[in-house]
Amino acid sequence: MRMATRVVLLLFALTLIRSATLLGSRSSSPIRSATLLGSRSSSAQQPIESAEQADRDAAERVNAVSQRLNFREDDPVDQARYYAELDELTNRLRGEVDNYIHSALNANEGSGLIQARLRTLLAEHRPNPEYGDPPLARVADLNVGRSLLVAYTIVRPPHHDSATVRGYRASLDRFELVATTGDTDYDGFNMFKAELPSPFKGELWLLTWGQAHTANGATVRFRVYAFDGQSFRTVWTPEDMFSATPRMTDSGFTIDHEVRNPPYEIHDEYVLTPDGPIKTN
Repeated sequence: MRMATRVVLLLFALTLIRSATLLGSRSSSPIRSATLLGSRSSSAQQPIESAEQADRDAAERVNAVSQRLNFREDDPVDQARYYAELDELTNRLRGEVDNYIHSALNANEGSGLIQARLRTLLAEHRPNPEYGDPPLARVADLNVGRSLLVAYTIVRPPHHDSATVRGYRASLDRFELVATTGDTDYDGFNMFKAELPSPFKGELWLLTWGQAHTANGATVRFRVYAFDGQSFRTVWTPEDMFSATPRMTDSGFTIDHEVRNPPYEIHDEYVLTPDGPIKTN
């Protein structure tokens, strides 16, 4: 009898222990779930926070260099310092932008996002809207794969703005600088830019134009550049025009400009062909 009683008590005790263990396991499940949810949420936010921090760090470096692209007009020593450093500071800024594009941007981002981030980075380099426009960025799948074209201006007072057009190719998830153009063509000129519908599927075409910094009158230079993801080629190099204004069309563009002889005002219409813009009127 005593042995049977002991067995019953032992079985009862084991049942109580098992019930308590199951209850504790069930009550801890919401805690584990909340911990996992928080961990996943933190992981999702980390890339966003990292991108924002990268943008802030790059902007600080760009702004630090940009501050030296100013001088006090009443201080001859500061003016001499400014002109002595002008080219070096310009190259440093372009290097900062190239490094930012390589290290902070993801090659899977679209044109709109990259352009917005680039414009924020170069917020201190917004040309006078009469003479230039904000940075442009275009992403496309070209002959050699995913590629990026950017064009922007480094603002250098009083009238030494420096424009550049740059091409990058994706390597894994990053962009590598592969080619530049426009630096020589637009030395002494401002720059506007507009993407053109390319006659070739594997190329980006860009129309650029700008007024000479100190010309006697509104002398305007035009170029059309093509980028295939590896190199630039200059498609169109017309003679400089006077008081010229372009407008984009479905098949190309038009240019209204002035000439020295009657009728004094000219309206030219251009269509895009594989050989470049062709005047049709």
